[in-house]
Amino acid sequence: MKIINSLFVAAFLLLAQPVNADPQQLLQLIDYVAVDYEGAVENGQIVSESEYAEMQDFTAGITLQLASLPENEVKEGLIKQGDELAQSIHNKDSVVKIRQIIADMRHQVINTYQITVIPKVQPDLKRGAMLYANNCASCHGANGAGDGPAAVGMEPPPVDFTDKDRYQQRTLYGLYNTMTQGVEGTGMMAYTELSDEERWSLAFYVGGLAIDTNKKNFAVNYHPLASVEKLTTMTPHQAEELYGEKGGSVMAALRTHPELFYKKDANKLEFAKKKLADVITSYQDNDPKQAYQYAVEAYLDGFELTEQNINTLDSNLRLEIETTMTGLRNKIRSGEPVENIIKEVELINGKLDAASDLLGTKSLSAGATFASAFFILLREGLEALLVVAALLAFLTRTDRKDARRYIHFGWIGAVVLGLFTWWASVSIIDISGGSRELTEGVAAIVATVILLYVGFWMHDKSSATKWKKFIDDNMHKAMSSGTLWTLTGLSFIAVYREAFETILFYQALWVQTGEDGHSMAMGGFLAAVAVLAIISLLIMRYSVRLPLRQFFAVSGGLMFLLAIVFAGKGVAALQEAGFIISTPVNFVRIDLLGIYPNLQGLLLQLVLIIIAVVLWNKNAKKA
Repeated sequence: MKIINSLFVAAFLLLAQPVNADPQQLLQLIDYVAVDYEGAVENGQIVSESEYAEMQDFTAGITLQLASLPENEVKEGLIKQGDELAQSIHNKDSVVKIRQIIADMRHQVINTYQITVIPKVQPDLKRGAMLYANNCASCHGANGAGDGPAAVGMEPPPVDFTDKDRYQQRTLYGLYNTMTQGVEGTGMMAYTELSDEERWSLAFYVGGLAIDTNKKNFAVNYHPLASVEKLTTMTPHQAEELYGEKGGSVMAALRTHPELFYKKDANKLEFAKKKLADVITSYQDNDPKQAYQYAVEAYLDGFELTEQNINTLDSNLRLEIETTMTGLRNKIRSGEPVENIIKEVELINGKLDAASDLLGTKSLSAGATFASAFFILLREGLEALLVVAALLAFLTRTDRKDARRYIHFGWIGAVVLGLFTWWASVSIIDISGGSRELTEGVAAIVATVILLYVGFWMHDKSSATKWKKFIDDNMHKAMSSGTLWTLTGLSFIAVYREAFETILFYQALWVQTGEDGHSMAMGGFLAAVAVLAIISLLIMRYSVRLPLRQFFAVSGGLMFLLAIVFAGKGVAALQEAGFIISTPVNFVRIDLLGIYPNLQGLLLQLVLIIIAVVLWNKNAKKA
């Protein structure tokens, strides 16, 4: 019966249209040969006629699939490898030789046809267990031993996921691909109704069923090169050959504790490289819009989440990667030849490899961890602090201490919402980098408008006549509830924009350090809080000592300066999210002041400066 099923598979493949060649189906076929050949041939002798017939049928399908692939520079080499595989099986060569040929073919197919072989999000093993119970246990058994009630009389029988020999030869991607493609002529259907994330979670779950339960909670010593992307396309046996004695534990750890690997920054860089590969594929398919979107995702969901740690180790490399990735997006927008796009992606990949090696081989020292934690909070919190402190000083100086609660409502609400947003992003929903940057960009532009309004309002009161009239009028009428809620909104927006980004950077920093580094990170955080508190007290103390007219003038100038900073950062965030084009210019870059060498941001800041000068002069003449 098994031979009949195998012949049915071969017949199906032979009847398939060549133009419908599917690289993923090709990978599925060669993975089956890698796993099952050992049960067909031993020491040059056939030990199972049915298994050997199946191997011949699958290699016939592989040959057909290879011949039907799109023409490119590696197709001829793949066809030769396919012929070599068929000849080796005909000669009943060793399992080692067969698996070596297949490993080379797998690598070529994945790289040439840009097949995504890594889950975008961390697989959920609890979800995988539920999916297994609902979809797989009836055939494969409650524990994965292939002894489910529906397995009786099934031919071929369901796979035994607890078989350690089979475990050693199965890749996680192979399991995922089988769930995606199904297996013709067997009871294994294609689970297309499951989402991509669900199939990956199920693949990780069944891929770990052969691992001894009492070894699932072991400590993991990471190998610098053991990225998720490499391990999902590698068998446990190959991991042991490549990484030595730790290879087995590294592979077992991935399958049973994927959260440990998904906290590694280097995996974000692997994700960025995969998206860059998608850029080339889409651009070659004349879909520049999709290519541009992939380039944005490579930056936001890959590189940006690691840039703080890379910056700590090599700031020049971080800037080079950021600049070249911006350049790639501009080349895509301008419709440059595909050769230029490929060269740019190769350049970026080289820099990402350097960053990955840096992160993989270097842990942040105690001093670097402290400095990173300190400057992350100081940089992100300074603009928000200046806004909040200036508003509090303004209310104190104008005898409206009772209204300071409005400012506190704003910044405390922003911190609470920032923490909730972070919790939701890791527990409920997957907040993409585009959504994050769009939120930050829009918040910065809104803050710019409000800061300009408040700044001009304060400057307007700086003239001798205006500020005297303002004080002489009933303060509670002059400071209406609408005005106070506007200040609340400004306090909220200024803080919320920084809060979520700060939390994300600290999350990345936390997993880049060991247990000893966590205390240094907390030390850096507390030191930054202390510095920010001192700056706030200084603003409050010395601004309150200023005469009211000078206070209004200084505060108005500060609000305007912050508006310029927020405008530059807002445009930069929207550019990173792909909503605004970025045109590089030869200009200085000062991140703290929101000055970036791109035409769009600098033009907006210049326009704001011109408007401010005109209005300032107009008010001065009236005074």
